[in-house]
Amino acid sequence: MSTLLHSTTVCRLIKADKTSLFAAFSKAEVLEQWFSPSPDIGVEILQFDFRAGGRYRFRYSMKDGSRPILGGSFVRIEAPDRLSFTWVWEEPDPHAGIPTIVTVEFHGGGVQTEIVLTHSQIPTEEIAQRHAAGWEATFDHLEKALSQHRFPSQSKRKH
Repeated sequence: MSTLLHSTTVCRLIKADKTSLFAAFSKAEVLEQWFSPSPDIGVEILQFDFRAGGRYRFRYSMKDGSRPILGGSFVRIEAPDRLSFTWVWEEPDPHAGIPTIVTVEFHGGGVQTEIVLTHSQIPTEEIAQRHAAGWEATFDHLEKALSQHRFPSQSKRKH
């Protein structure tokens, strides 16, 4: 039996410079403010060692009271252009222990940046579609946080 793995790619043009967007992914205190598919889903950073080979763990607080944990390691970091990390849910999630890979690319300059996120090595098309919807919603949350100036932006620095 052969295993066909799936992937999903989500692209978004965001009104922020590339350095600020990369920082939104690379700083734990900033991630806690937006890295969930809904403002109603909280995220707590349990571990965050942002370097190639470093590990991370997040605990989500879901509306139903569950608190799933997600973890992985940073595979590749090329600031401010690209980062790649493994993505593994922990027990009791039904997909626990299945490693997938997330690659985020930042394209452009000036006041707008295109984010291209590819989530690969996903075991089924159904899970890939759920992840695509989750990433779209997460980018919505990121854009809302940026528009509300909930975390520092490079473009807001004093000169």
